[in-house]
Amino acid sequence: MSILIRKFRKEDALKVANIIKKGFLSLAPKYYSQKSVMWQIDENSPKKLLEKAKKVHYFVAVENKKILGIGGYNGEKVHTFFVRPEIYRKGVGSKIIERCFHEAKKQGIKKLKCWATFNAEKFYSKFGFKKNKKITIRSKNNSITFIEMVKFL
Repeated sequence: MSILIRKFRKEDALKVANIIKKGFLSLAPKYYSQKSVMWQIDENSPKKLLEKAKKVHYFVAVENKKILGIGGYNGEKVHTFFVRPEIYRKGVGSKIIERCFHEAKKQGIKKLKCWATFNAEKFYSKFGFKKNKKITIRSKNNSITFIEMVKFL
């Protein structure tokens, strides 16, 4: 694999939203309710991703002009980390998170948190994140639980 990690662009939003959707749908039966998953898919629509990108440094992994994954960070937290489900465990997520760490260190950031899905806890642990606590996010008539993890850079 010849993978390029580059900054997220406006024209990436639809493709990235579809990767996130596939990622959440692959989690639904095992870890989360369908209602919670659909809420998170809506929270990562192309329009909402473009809004988030104003505050989050997003990167995409690209191979042969095909987007394979996304991840980003801001001053305190890793955000929106997803890889195409069909290529899990092929090193794509590792390349994205290493880029996030590199850029965060250049900005003088000393600590990053993440809200890991239950299946992603092992991935983040591999990079030195330590489990802190469970976080439940609520909306009007919905909720979803993540594992808050912390890493010192």
